[in-house]
Amino acid sequence: MGEPIIPRSETDPTGQQARVQKAIKDFNRRIDAVQKGVLAILKRIPYKVVTLNAVNAEQKTYIFELDDFTLSNMDNEIAMLIGQLIDEGTPQTNWFMSSYITPAYVQGTALTMANLTIQSEAYAVSRPHLDSLLTSAPYRRRLSLLQARTFNEMKKIADDMTGDLASTLSRGMASGLNPRKIAENIETRIGVSKSDASRIAQTEVVGAMRTARREEAQQAQTDLGIKTKLMHLSALKSTSRASHIARHGNLYTIQETATWYSIVPNMIYCYCTQVEVLVNDKGEPLSPSIIARAKAKLDK
Repeated sequence: MGEPIIPRSETDPTGQQARVQKAIKDFNRRIDAVQKGVLAILKRIPYKVVTLNAVNAEQKTYIFELDDFTLSNMDNEIAMLIGQLIDEGTPQTNWFMSSYITPAYVQGTALTMANLTIQSEAYAVSRPHLDSLLTSAPYRRRLSLLQARTFNEMKKIADDMTGDLASTLSRGMASGLNPRKIAENIETRIGVSKSDASRIAQTEVVGAMRTARREEAQQAQTDLGIKTKLMHLSALKSTSRASHIARHGNLYTIQETATWYSIVPNMIYCYCTQVEVLVNDKGEPLSPSIIARAKAKLDK
């Protein structure tokens, strides 16, 4: 049988960078629409300007015509606006799931299938076609769990954004701020939301691909008894963390890898990947040259 397949790109070994950038642009477009909607709410609230006599100066305050009904309706409208643009649908149909998370998971599964097919005849016989794998009960169950977890992250983003923008808008009005100042504050909070969305896009899309690889490798061990370890391949970028580069070319069990990524800082903004390597009963690679090839990348 053949040797494990090593990704060609040293800086984007997961192959997800283009998908991540597209997801970030999609998030930003939707968040820009949220900002436009919130500013439209602000513009339609009537107000009057009152000049206050202060010591050696005149100060202006803005009194907005608000009542409990208007405030409640304003909050509901912001929530509805964000719900339609950010966390609409279900874990299966939400735009982030269907356009980014699910495709990344499918790609990760396909890569593991190709990699294990080359190394194991038993695996190749058990999974002759990708379509049959993608419709199998274990695969569907794994994907559904990932979609549900990621959708919960989307709902958290939406809830945080709703509370943040509604609070910024109502607090600015209650404080009598100039509408232009309130609009500036909203823009600032929108910037925070975009930063959070960028982090989620990178972490979840790349994470979906890595999770798919681990889970299919684990399924192969369970179904066929194939002994597999994962070789860590760091994204050798100028921004790569030393702790991630230190793992490059080393073998870890599937559980060790999953545990490492469960530590939150390790998974955030990580472009590293892992490649399945068949091992013997002692945990030694059946293709030892693959380790040397990987570590040689560090000398460049």
